[in-house]
Amino acid sequence: MRSTTTSCSMRDRPEGVQMGNLSSASRVVDVDASVDAAPVGRHLLLVMVLCSLVALLDGFDTLAITYAAPLIAQAWKLPKEAFGPIFAAHYAGAALGAGLFGLLADRIGRRPAILAATATFGLFALATPLSEGVVPLLILRGLTGLGLGGALSNVIALVSEYAPGRVRATMVSVMYAAFPLGGVIGGPLSAHVLAQHGWQAVFVIGGLAPLALLAALWFLLPESVRFLAARHAPADRIAAQLRRLDPKRGFGKDDRYVLAAAGERSHGALRLILSGDHLRSSLMLGGASFVTQMVIVYIITWMPTLLLASGLDLSQAIWTSATFSLGGILGSLLLARIIDRVDAPWPLTAAFAASGFAIAAVGLGPSERVVLLAAVAQAGGLIVGAQVNLSAYCATVYPTEIRSTGLGWIIGLGRIGAICGALLGTAFVALGLTLPWQYGISGLAALCTALLVHMARRKRGEAAAVSVSA
Repeated sequence: MRSTTTSCSMRDRPEGVQMGNLSSASRVVDVDASVDAAPVGRHLLLVMVLCSLVALLDGFDTLAITYAAPLIAQAWKLPKEAFGPIFAAHYAGAALGAGLFGLLADRIGRRPAILAATATFGLFALATPLSEGVVPLLILRGLTGLGLGGALSNVIALVSEYAPGRVRATMVSVMYAAFPLGGVIGGPLSAHVLAQHGWQAVFVIGGLAPLALLAALWFLLPESVRFLAARHAPADRIAAQLRRLDPKRGFGKDDRYVLAAAGERSHGALRLILSGDHLRSSLMLGGASFVTQMVIVYIITWMPTLLLASGLDLSQAIWTSATFSLGGILGSLLLARIIDRVDAPWPLTAAFAASGFAIAAVGLGPSERVVLLAAVAQAGGLIVGAQVNLSAYCATVYPTEIRSTGLGWIIGLGRIGAICGALLGTAFVALGLTLPWQYGISGLAALCTALLVHMARRKRGEAAAVSVSA
């Protein structure tokens, strides 16, 4: 029964093995197939909403410092290039957090890792207004980033493990779209709050909101059913989760629950993602994540400051920057539907390639504000949309036992790229590069990402084997 379950395609598996419909007292139930066959019901939507709220607040807290930076610079009489190390400290913490919380999640579960990471970034964001100088602010942003990186990688893993394969890319991308949405909401909210209450108020909101969400997560967020099966949790616990996913199917405590491609254990997970079949994907996709985050973070981190220096007022600079994230939301959803429809990753490569030209076009600095907004939205739609779907694609590459570690690796490398992106603006200012040169270099880097994603693509037979375990 075990070998039949593993070798057959999802549609060809016996019904009893796939969804647990045999009348015998004890059955072998393939958890992968059961999740893939489940409808998009209330339990799945609950997981989606909770994880989306975490991603939303993650996005808000990530960009809070970029919106507050001009006012902090005025209050503390700092040059704009002084914020490069502060921005970088945030992303250094996020890189470390993605790796540490990813390893933690593969050992003790997605749920406790998400709870711990959310509490971490909420508490340290709330403490940020207490800083009275550059060094304390740098340290607190680094500690906040620790939780932000850990939360994001694990909500991606949790949604990808609950979503049926037929809509997985769409559901992960919809959830992840909440991350740039946090930046969109944060733009006008910050513009109002900064004007009325000062820069400290932005971080008070960014700290209280995740701590309030933590209560809902504690009572409502479930553990990944695939993780439970991989860790051989009690059958009644697995059955309860599957019944919530698909109430019309019968799952009992006497059934034996297996994964179609079980075998790799979380022990030595980091070694596993950097060896054998996973090595090429880990290197190429990790490199793509590094470059993409470097470009995106450079743009979103420095755009408000650069636009302010070019003559726009603070409100206009923040709104224009928020348009980049808004374009990213729309682009991520559209690209996800295309990928699910064609059932292939080539649209992802095409989006990265097109984003290179769109970013370079923004650097030409259209004089009309409407044209500038449209150009910024187009660039965001392509590069952010591609980055969101890159994370969804990466979630299908690794099996359940090492998925959080794999995602932590890729997101962690992305955060290291983000550190470089935060410092890139400082380097550009020091070199005296004009805006067309800055955005032209960024566009060229985005083109390189398209090549890395193309090189990471597996052969058709390999992709099918991976998708069964995803």
